[in-house]
Amino acid sequence: MSRPRSSRREFPHVSRFLEEKITRRRKEMGLSQTTLAERAGVTRNCIQQMECHEHLPLPSTMFRLIKALEFSEKETAEFWVEIDAAYAQDRTLKETASEACEV
Repeated sequence: MSRPRSSRREFPHVSRFLEEKITRRRKEMGLSQTTLAERAGVTRNCIQQMECHEHLPLPSTMFRLIKALEFSEKETAEFWVEIDAAYAQDRTLKETASEACEV
């Protein structure tokens, strides 16, 4: 039996970042998953899977979510810089783990 996919396990920094930026913003705006999905042009299931750390959204989906959540230009620029840093942290984590396995 295979283990269920978990973006939190594979990309802990990115998952945490998306939770802080996207999920928190949705809740602050008082939007349901369904309403955010409609605004972003995605399915509610897409939002649910992201928030449950089952998968990471594609960059094109992230653009849609940013627009639907009414990020300012400054917030949008910061979002991309910060998510790139989160991916870098996860790459380093994977490389470190891989090196430890080789020893």
